[in-house]
Amino acid sequence: MRFLSVFILVICTALIPQMAFSGNAKTIDELVSSTDSSQCVGCHADIHENWSKSWHAKSVTDPRTIRTFRTFILGGIDKLPGVKRTELTHMCLMCHAPAALNASDALSEQIAELVVTAVDDKDAAKREAAMKELSKLDINCITCHGVKAPGGLVNGNLPLPPDPNTIYGPGDAKNPPHKDAIGFNTVKSENMKKAEFCAPCHHGCPPGMTSKDCPTQWTVYQEHYLAHGGKQTCQDCHMQGKGGANHRFPGIYEKEFAATAIDLTLTATPTRHFDHLENKAMPAVVMNVKLKNNAAHDLPHG
Repeated sequence: MRFLSVFILVICTALIPQMAFSGNAKTIDELVSSTDSSQCVGCHADIHENWSKSWHAKSVTDPRTIRTFRTFILGGIDKLPGVKRTELTHMCLMCHAPAALNASDALSEQIAELVVTAVDDKDAAKREAAMKELSKLDINCITCHGVKAPGGLVNGNLPLPPDPNTIYGPGDAKNPPHKDAIGFNTVKSENMKKAEFCAPCHHGCPPGMTSKDCPTQWTVYQEHYLAHGGKQTCQDCHMQGKGGANHRFPGIYEKEFAATAIDLTLTATPTRHFDHLENKAMPAVVMNVKLKNNAAHDLPHG
């Protein structure tokens, strides 16, 4: 089992699409300086407000996520001989915090230690300080509109790397201010409208694996939805709103949104059940449940 764990770790790491990162950042502030999206707020206040309520905005610091990272470190990486905590960057943070791929090995180790501190340290102040530092790594505007763009799987293979100092978007902005305001070019990307754009972070399987062996959102979407005539993209459902621009990315964890993905009919008929061992009748209910999944992938999934 230990050999298998190491083998899977090595193979998955080898398959990860390595972006144009140098791996030289020594501090988190240096690491995120190239993905700072604070200047986006002034012109995109509504989108920023939606994003701030999304799970993308807490891609590292969500309590369930960071506790899983902690367990991966202490119960996985630290138990395997010859495996370093830098694997957190290459195995998890490549999607949860893509900017981390530019971290030096020393900084990757520091980030892993911050994760453990944020979850397990007995000092509340230290936990809070670690969480605040890690929050700088959460997915932001530049993650999708810069680092992960043009994005998507190209002919089923790894994503294309982005051009430096470029903002990608699905629209046709006239005289975009990005060049003058932040020194970035603006490029239209049709990939951002396609489901393939989401695949690199919502897939994660080696090429060619089917949903039977690797049931990710992407493989299930392809084989059980598109293959049976489905037409909607990830964006059609998870970016509902004017122009498909809902950057809250609602999911199964939101009751009203989940209700759009499931048709549920439940009938209950009262009856009696006779307990032969106790020689007595007792109240009972016969339940009839009809459930239809209208989503483009398995539920629950994520």
